[in-house]
Amino acid sequence: MYNKEIQDILDELQIIEKLYDIMRIVDPVRKKIITKDGEVEQEFEMRCFDFWGKDKVCNNCISMRAYIENQTYVKLEYSLNEIYMVTAIPIQLSDRTVVLELLKNTTDSIVFQDNEGEGRPSVHGMIENINQIAFMDSLTQIYNRKYIYEKLPIDLANATLSNHGVAVIMADIDFFKNVNDTYGHLTGDYVLNTFAKLLSSGLKREGDWVARYGGEEFLITIPGASKAVATDIAENLRESLENYEMSFGEYRFKVTASFGVYHVKPTSDMKIEEMIEQADKKLYKAKHNGRNRVEA
Repeated sequence: MYNKEIQDILDELQIIEKLYDIMRIVDPVRKKIITKDGEVEQEFEMRCFDFWGKDKVCNNCISMRAYIENQTYVKLEYSLNEIYMVTAIPIQLSDRTVVLELLKNTTDSIVFQDNEGEGRPSVHGMIENINQIAFMDSLTQIYNRKYIYEKLPIDLANATLSNHGVAVIMADIDFFKNVNDTYGHLTGDYVLNTFAKLLSSGLKREGDWVARYGGEEFLITIPGASKAVATDIAENLRESLENYEMSFGEYRFKVTASFGVYHVKPTSDMKIEEMIEQADKKLYKAKHNGRNRVEA
């Protein structure tokens, strides 16, 4: 079934083949490249992001965005000394969605040199900044809410494919309004920044990540962990904040946070909103039961 559909796509693309340097079909959930070899469809062991010389999924993965939102996206990316314009187009097969990636080498047409002749590295830095801005919270410099809705579906899909669990932790600073009212909003910003750093430094497992959900709420995702491991991580994060003395200007004080943990082995039809809602309910329970505690 798939091999004919893939071949039909490739046949239709022949008319524009010379406009691009690389055309490939990828499955962004499985992170595989799909091709047609004779009559056999192959999903290459090579991961789709290996082309960029990276060892992890791109933060600004437009193929995943195209897959989730069913829209075409374009971005600049670089591989070694070459710069590409990448277009990601979602394509619906009989029972799954794949993404057509069109890569155009724009190295010679886009690179400009500075006074010291170091044009290409500076362009690489610019591309990194552009791709980071879309998913970074400007205050805390961790991932933002948009990243949650881009990355969490990938973690859910991976957990479903591997039959592993995934946990999300919702964390909320206790009585944060009192911090702003007592010490001022600049101190409040300092508390948010400090909490974000404590959360980030407390995640030791590869694949774990934290994002600012909004206000003083943060969401931590722990792919592949058991409920016990996720709960231990939340407890360690809670203790690290409880024992940390805030110091901003003339002020010295401590704050605490409450944590809600939700762990599940997801099904293919599970939505990330469902997971976030369940973690939020556990967070509400932690608040109701006295704050500065973990509920799982």
